[in-house]
Amino acid sequence: MNDESRESTKRPQGGKNTERGRRTPRMTTVLAGAALILAGVQGPALAAPAPALSTATAETSHSVDISSTAETSHSVDITSTAEGFTAPATTRPGLTTFHASTTQAGKGWIGLARLRDGKGWNDFLGALSRALSNTPSDVPQGAKDLDDTATLLGGLVIHPGQPGVFTQRLQPGRYLLFDYLAVGDAEPRYRWLTVTGDTVDQGLAPTATIVSRNVPGAGPRFEVRGTLRAGRPLQYVNEIPGQVNELLFVRIADGTTEAGLKAYFDSMPEDGTFPPDSPFTSVSLGSLHLSTGRSTVVQLPVERARYAALTWSKDATDGIKLVKKGLFTIVDFR
Repeated sequence: MNDESRESTKRPQGGKNTERGRRTPRMTTVLAGAALILAGVQGPALAAPAPALSTATAETSHSVDISSTAETSHSVDITSTAEGFTAPATTRPGLTTFHASTTQAGKGWIGLARLRDGKGWNDFLGALSRALSNTPSDVPQGAKDLDDTATLLGGLVIHPGQPGVFTQRLQPGRYLLFDYLAVGDAEPRYRWLTVTGDTVDQGLAPTATIVSRNVPGAGPRFEVRGTLRAGRPLQYVNEIPGQVNELLFVRIADGTTEAGLKAYFDSMPEDGTFPPDSPFTSVSLGSLHLSTGRSTVVQLPVERARYAALTWSKDATDGIKLVKKGLFTIVDFR
């Protein structure tokens, strides 16, 4: 993409007659709560983030440099800074690889969505905020509203110095790129992406797949298929009916067990805060929310280590965190 084909969210203009200007006090409160749980997703008292993958790191971990995929993929570059984020205004249809990076802590978790006909940014913002609300009673109707408003197509949880990649198959039409961590801001960050032209199908080849699904008699669970390789692409599939869901990886302290994680999750309040004595030792990396039946391939700068695979999404039926119902597991990246 050349500079003329890119747009930036830097200092967007919005007045009382624009979509940004029609936010109600109720929406602002709910958005702030949603942003709180998103911003705190990595848990308290964390270690410094690991360095981004370099060519040397890739060689020693039998991985590939995240930046190298740009030469072999149909790609879209997204860069977040303190002022906003830049993204292309147009791209071609087909299997598309999104390269995302951020230089600003607390910003740059760019999600991808396609809105239903007749729906706009304010419709999406309100539905998303209710679906991700820290008030459980708001979530069931919010989840229904979100399903009626948009299809969520993933995105990335990343940090400064830790870029990531995700793929999605795009059809001709208009898509929305937005920053989850800015949904509660006075000037939310979002861009429209128009998909047009000839189809190109080039993307990442995953080495493993993780599926979120309902297991009869057990509840929502993550199922790992294949071997997880540090820094290599992996596919995430959401098969839970009527449920948007994410997939996050957080390193855990030595000796942490699934029983210990369950006890920690059971102690969590519903207001988005984290109890003391966290078992987590890193920031989160992962895929942002997918609608039911959707999949994505992500490539993340994870290390050869033991991680918790988890989600902070709320159950669309009752607003309770899905980790409290068993939607987490311990995984080893090799």
